[in-house]
Amino acid sequence: MTEIAARLARPILRLERRWPLVALAALVLVAGLAVLVRAYTVRTAVLPGVSVGGVDVGGLSRQDAEARIAAGLAPRFGAPVAVVVGEHRFRVRPEDLLTLDAAASAEAAYDTERTSFLRRLGAMAAPFLVGREVDPVTRLRPDGESALASSLARLTKPAVSATIAMHGLRPVIRPSQVGTEIDETALARAIEETALAGGSVLHADLVPIRPVITTSEARRAALRAKVVAAAPVAIAYRGKRVGMLSRAELARLIRFQPSSHGYDVLLAPGALGRIAAPFVASKTHASVDASFAVSGARAHVVPSRNGTQLALPAAQDAVLAAALGPGTRTAKVILAHKTAGFTTEDARALGIRRQLVSYTTEMGASSANRIHNVHLMADYIDGTVIKPGATFSFNRVVGPRTAERGFLEGQMIVGSLLLPAIGGGVCQTATTLFNDAFEAGLPIVQRTNHSWYLSHYPLGRDATVSWGGPDLAFRNDLKHGILIKTSYTDATLTFTFYGSPQGRKVVSHTGPETNFRAPAMSYVVDPTAPPHSVRVVSGTQERGFDVSVSRTVYEHGKVLRKDSFTSHYVAVGPTTIYGPGRTPPGPYVTIAGASGGT
Repeated sequence: MTEIAARLARPILRLERRWPLVALAALVLVAGLAVLVRAYTVRTAVLPGVSVGGVDVGGLSRQDAEARIAAGLAPRFGAPVAVVVGEHRFRVRPEDLLTLDAAASAEAAYDTERTSFLRRLGAMAAPFLVGREVDPVTRLRPDGESALASSLARLTKPAVSATIAMHGLRPVIRPSQVGTEIDETALARAIEETALAGGSVLHADLVPIRPVITTSEARRAALRAKVVAAAPVAIAYRGKRVGMLSRAELARLIRFQPSSHGYDVLLAPGALGRIAAPFVASKTHASVDASFAVSGARAHVVPSRNGTQLALPAAQDAVLAAALGPGTRTAKVILAHKTAGFTTEDARALGIRRQLVSYTTEMGASSANRIHNVHLMADYIDGTVIKPGATFSFNRVVGPRTAERGFLEGQMIVGSLLLPAIGGGVCQTATTLFNDAFEAGLPIVQRTNHSWYLSHYPLGRDATVSWGGPDLAFRNDLKHGILIKTSYTDATLTFTFYGSPQGRKVVSHTGPETNFRAPAMSYVVDPTAPPHSVRVVSGTQERGFDVSVSRTVYEHGKVLRKDSFTSHYVAVGPTTIYGPGRTPPGPYVTIAGASGGT
């Protein structure tokens, strides 16, 4: 019996020995299930134990967390913070500087501690054992930061570098000043931290700013300047003295240039050149630009020649070395090559080789003054080079027609009157140039016909210009440059264009005269006439009319462009001239403001 009982008791004893292991396994299973359940319940919520700026949002959805963050932190950002800087104090409302982004803050709270599944489970298993603080997301307001800067501007000051200026022979220093500043962005963040911590006072310190150039650095430069102007410096070329820089001249040449170690003492190169270049003028020669010469229908380049001049950088170094060095105060200068402004290579690159077009107009019945003016303007134009793509302007090339520039009195057209004017003959020159550009097939940018039809010019192909008024302009659309050469007699004026032929051909047609207008009375006010005077000048009684000239430009047999030029010629009837104080009964022009020419 006893043996049977013992056998029955053995399984019970084995079960009792294994009970702790079974119980532990059951507890682990229950805990795991709890974790999984917890993980599922907060899968769309902020993890427990998470707070934003001290506001607990654990277990809340992102939407609820956003609302709680806004409600919990808004009062703190609305409470003013006193900022104390030294003896100064001003108040700032954090919400005027910063914008709280509650939505982004809630998103940051939701994302925290969700970096892995295991960490998520660990956080779920012990949600209240370890808390997690998340900084709120804020952004600086552009206008708030500028307002903070305005408040700080009254407390800070910029650093001021020392300066030097020569007063006669003596360098005078204005001392430097140390500045102060505050990092505005860092201060705004400090105000935020103070507000979140519930504080109401923030102490901030000014940071000293060292000036770029200190007084001591300026003094070192001033000592060098004193030495430079302490005595004259002789200028020598090839062992012979050719000039002398006085103490006053040296002092006027001194310049102080900021550098990494304060100021460098230099000499003004332009001023030094003006003083020292004459010392070696007899040893130098000027450069000569390349030019063009023509022979019949051919053009060739006249080569440029380089010149020599005082080597200014070397002269600066030599004078400073002589003034500051231990030896005698003698600067040895040298010469440098001076390259021509328009070199032989520049001229050859323009491809100007042979005649393109040539046009001649007759002077007609011209006074000696008019012929003189035409010749003078032709001289101004002679040798003009128009680079590819460039535009020729008559007024820019010839310039103002004034007595100071050698022009004589000629005649100008005002309405139906022919009146005396300085520079008469200008339109003969412009008309000749216009016809060259017309025959070369160049784009005409600006052209105005005469008021009258003048029979010694080709019908519909004349051009008038005046200073401050109409201009003649055309553009070089060729692949190479154009050279304008002039020739004239007392009876004719000729302009010839040279370049590289580009297979162009121009075909033109002059249309019929249309829109005839009978002569009628015109009116003019002459400020120089006797007050209240009225007089009538009879005209030629020629009718006015319109005419158009068409042009087709071919290049290598293909049409390049088609254009036309319409001229409106006025009828030349009688003119009534009124003096000051009288008003004409119809439209009129004032002689003082009129422009034109023949």
